Amino acid sequence: MIKQILIPIDFNIESLNTLKLALEECKLQRVNILLIYAETLTNAITELVFYSPRKKIMALSSSQFNDALNILKNTYESSIQSIDIKLFHGFNKQAFINFCQANQVDVIYIPKYYQLAQKKNSFDPIPLIKKSNIPFIEVSWNSDSQTLSDDEINQLFK
Repeated sequence: MIKQILIPIDFNIESLNTLKLALEECKLQRVNILLIYAETLTNAITELVFYSPRKKIMALSSSQFNDALNILKNTYESSIQSIDIKLFHGFNKQAFINFCQANQVDVIYIPKYYQLAQKKNSFDPIPLIKKSNIPFIEVSWNSDSQTLSDDEINQLFK
C-alpha cells in the first residue's frame, strides 16, 4: 500500500529539508507526497471570482524552489509515486482534519525547529497539525539562516 505523506511548506528551499528527511525515512516504500501551503482567503468578491489555486502556487514558486524540488524528485524517484502541492485555507482543527481525510493522509512530517516563513495572507499550520490527532513526525536538521544565498540548493543536500 502506498503511504500518503503531508508536509507543510513555505516555498523557501529550506522548507524542503522536511521532505528530504521524510523521503530518507521512507526509502524502501512508495509514497505520495502532499506539500501544503496554508493561507487565508480574501473576502473581496472580485478577487475570489478570479482566484486560481494553480496560479497562486505558480506565483509563490521560485525557479530555485522548483529546481530543488525537481532534484529531490530525481534523487528519490524510486520512492516517490507522486508529489502534489495544494493550498489549505481552513482556520480550525476540524477543517484541517477534513482536509487530511479528503486527501487520505497517513502521516505528517513537520520541522521541529524551522519556522515556516509568513508571507502575505499565509499562516503557520503546525499548531493545527499538532492539535489534529493525525500522526505526525517532527524532524530536525542543522539550519544556518545566515547562508540564504544562491547556494541554498547545495545547503539542502548537506
